[in-house]
Amino acid sequence: MNINPKAQSWSIDIALGVVVFIAAFFIFYTLLSPNQSAKASNLKEEASSVIKQVASEEAPLSFVDGEEVNVSKLNELKNLSYGELSRRLRVEGDFCIYFEDEHGNIIIINDSYKGIGSPNINLSGTPCSQK
Repeated sequence: MNINPKAQSWSIDIALGVVVFIAAFFIFYTLLSPNQSAKASNLKEEASSVIKQVASEEAPLSFVDGEEVNVSKLNELKNLSYGELSRRLRVEGDFCIYFEDEHGNIIIINDSYKGIGSPNINLSGTPCSQK
């Protein structure tokens, strides 16, 4: 049996090249991908900001009066375009404002819609905002 040493070194070179390429890809991907905890922190900050702006009685976009929901103010928010609402709330990501009961069931707002916000977000299979 005749073994060619050049053929063996060639396959080792290819295997080494593939390993180096894969390692470089993972290093590149790791360096460029944002930190997951930073993403979660940003989402929490935006969620807190939205809650403060719609629940604080002094805020211009508030629809909460004491412990009651002011339906007319809520409808005013619903009538804003999503772009205008996100600009006023100063939110970059998609969001959906909706209500849940004590069991986690979504409450239909004003007997007509589930939420106010991005149509890209689904609530129980239905877009958050339907216009």
